[in-house]
Amino acid sequence: MLVAKEKPKFTSYQEWGLKRGNNPRQNIYDLPLPRERRIPVPRESVLLCGMLLCLIIIGVGLITQYGHIIAGNYRVHQMRNEIALLQEENEQLLLDVKRLSSLDRIEAIAANELGLQYPEKRQWLILSAGN
Repeated sequence: MLVAKEKPKFTSYQEWGLKRGNNPRQNIYDLPLPRERRIPVPRESVLLCGMLLCLIIIGVGLITQYGHIIAGNYRVHQMRNEIALLQEENEQLLLDVKRLSSLDRIEAIAANELGLQYPEKRQWLILSAGN
């Protein structure tokens, strides 16, 4: 039968900061904490990570700017469509003004709806300029 055994964290008394022959259980709370083992990171990998981070930031910035440009172009397109619709409406309103202000239409309304009549010959008064 195979049983796994936990590997001790410290292999010698020097790692515990004790002299040989001392009982490590005596001063267990007075012992210094073990130093963390740091893995050395090469300078090139730090530079590579920095450059990658810069590229990501630049990429996000470019995508954001492209999005703003697309949104602006969409708004310009909408405004141009709205201007075209308003120009058509303006032309239609000008045609309505001309149609409604025509003398034939005004004469027909005066005669039919308002009951006005042309004056008779005897109702005319002719003035001559005196010398």
